Order: sequence, then structure tokens, then C-alpha cells
Amino acid sequence: MELVRTVIINRFSPNTVNYEEWLRGINSEFIIFSKHKHIEHFGEFFDEKIGYENIDTDERVFSAIVQLHQTKKIDWIIAAHEFDLLKAGQLREYLNIKGQTAESALAFRDKVVMKEMVSEVANVPAFVRINHVFDLMEFKKKHGLPIVIKPVDSAASVGVKIVRDETDFERLLANGLDKNLEAECFVDGDMYHIDGLYENNKILLYSPSRYINGCLAFQDNNYLGSVMLDKEDLLYERLQQTLLTVLNALPVPDHPIAFHAEFFHTGNDQILLCEVACRVGGGEINDGVKYATGIDILQESIRSQCGQTIKLNQTSNRLTGWMLVPPQNGKLLSVNSNLPFEWVLKCTIKEENIGKSFNGAESSVDAIASLLIYGDSQTEIENRLHMLYLWFQENTVWEYRTDPVIIGHTHE
Repeated sequence: MELVRTVIINRFSPNTVNYEEWLRGINSEFIIFSKHKHIEHFGEFFDEKIGYENIDTDERVFSAIVQLHQTKKIDWIIAAHEFDLLKAGQLREYLNIKGQTAESALAFRDKVVMKEMVSEVANVPAFVRINHVFDLMEFKKKHGLPIVIKPVDSAASVGVKIVRDETDFERLLANGLDKNLEAECFVDGDMYHIDGLYENNKILLYSPSRYINGCLAFQDNNYLGSVMLDKEDLLYERLQQTLLTVLNALPVPDHPIAFHAEFFHTGNDQILLCEVACRVGGGEINDGVKYATGIDILQESIRSQCGQTIKLNQTSNRLTGWMLVPPQNGKLLSVNSNLPFEWVLKCTIKEENIGKSFNGAESSVDAIASLLIYGDSQTEIENRLHMLYLWFQENTVWEYRTDPVIIGHTHE
């Protein structure tokens, strides 16, 4: 069998992706492009390792991969991080390599393109791309307030603003509008996320969850949580059918993909698409699905990009939930890592944050601790998450100005 050549564009830590284990046994030469700080931690499995200080903006990634292709044909390009999907699609098109195209990646990346493609088959909030302040003014005139302003291609809720009243609107204009923005009507309702695998008009793995506090909780220094739905939940099947309709309307690659979709459920029982991505969700989503089903969707999405058959042997069937504890406005003095709960599956506390000063969270996944738990029902998991957060309030010490205080206590 002829040895093939596979390029990996990576910005994940080696603690997140285990390429050596997941790709072992594949008859291929593997070349990885990654951040300088990660390169030395990837082992001898790789035939070549190329590092960049800032892989997001360094255009030499393109020229280096094109040069590699000229010396010996590249058969596959793997990219799993949201910020690398479009880059990989552009390279595949330019070099005529099989896999997800730039058009497909853009449809899952650009929130306006996405909504334009699915608006005829699924409910979406009213929206507009902001090319000029006039677009925003006309949108406000037509739909009123509140409205949401967000980058068309951001992740983890970075840059999202809710304009609730005229004061907020004037402040927004006074600060100037960034590039690549969209406006959409504010949706009042619960938010759900759905994660799994999809191929050829079929959902191969389906894991629906409901957010607790919502993805903008970090803006109020509150925690972001998530709990998987029971199959008996009234939205379990409705969300699945809506998701399938959305994915079928988008230009999906001809191989299995991971997906992370977010939907609103309103008070008048409508389901509206917020957005959908063709990659694994952040936070503890991948580990949560893995503990619940035995299937690693990140691993399978990476294997599928180099022509491998994915493994869908579900080895467990349980419910999980997770929580991200955000940093507060102050200096972190200590975190008690000795949790007294047997139902905590995983607790990650970054020791390097002790002694560090924060100005609150900067994104929905910005956290001083991330926790994954299990339970027998979604009600039990939600109760446990609230209990866990109260425990962290009592066992994490912050310093505001000169006085050490506990999370949640008001500084006098």
C-alpha cells in the first residue's frame, strides 16, 4: 500500500488532542503545523513538526504547505479548531485535495451566510450584516430594541453585546463599530446545545443539552453550566429534527463531521437556530459526551478527515453535566481542589492562575476551574451543579483592593 501524506494544522494543546494514539496504524506520513509552544510536546510520531509564534495570522502556513505539496503530493489536510477550518478549506481547494471546501467551512463559520442558507427551512432571529452604521440604524428602526451585536466569525461569545435601550445604543455608536459584525433580534428564551456526528443526511451521534445561565453569563461574573437532556424531555426529539433540517440545508463535506449547534426555545414554544459549527464544542463538551456515550467525537472527526472509518460503538448510556467557574474582578489567592463529591468525574484547576489578577471573564469559556459531573436525571445534575458552585463560592478566596474576600461576597 502506497504511503500517503497528511498535514495537520493544529492550535490545540497536546493535552487536548492525542494524535499519536488516534492516528496510529494509518499508513501515512504526518506533518504537523502548530504553535511554537506546543511543537516540542508532540512526539516522534510526526515526520516533521513546524512551529509558528502566531499560527492565526502567519501567512507562511499557506506558502509552506503549498511548497510541501509541490515536493510530494499531500493527500489529506486535518484541522479541528474553529479558527483553522476555513484555512484548511482554502488550502484543499487551492491544491485540489479532498475534504471540506472553503465554501462549506464558511457556511459554518460566517453567521450571516449560515442563517441565509437555512432561513427558508428553519426559524432564525431577524438578522442583518452590518456593512455600515446605516445598516444597524435601519435594523433598529424596523425591529426595535433589544438587539444583539456579534462578530460574524467569533467563538466563545467574544465580542457579543446586548443593546437593551437607547443608552446602550448611543454608547455602542460612541465607541465605534468593529468590522465583520451582524445584528439580530434579541431572543428571550432558554438556550440548548446539541453535539455529535453527522454524515450523508443522517445524525450518527446525537447529544442534546440545556445551558444553565447561558453563554453570556460570564458578562455578569456568573458560571456557565450545561446539563444533558433526558430522552423523555419534550424537546429531545423536536431539537433532533430541527437540527437535521438545518444540517441538510448546509454544504456539508462528504465525510463524517462533528457538529456543535445552539438553539433557542422561546416562551411561545418556538425553536430558533442561534448558530451551528462543524467542529467539537468547547468547555467540557467533548469529555461530557465521551463519558456519557463512550464515543470521542473529537477523535472521530479528526480520523474522518484523513479517510478513516469512524467508530460508533456506544459503550455507555448516562447523563453528564459541566460547569465553568469564571474569574472575578480581583486577585485569585487560593482554590480548594479537595472536592467532597463522588459524582465529580473531572475537575481541572489551573495552578498557574493562583496569584494572578483578573478583570472578570473575557469569554464564555474563560474559567479558573472546569468541572464535569454525572447524575441519574437532568434535574439531579442541575441541582448538583448549583451545589457545586456554592461550594466554590465558599472555597475560593479572592482579593479585592486590599481585603481578601470570598466569591459572591460584596466588598464593603
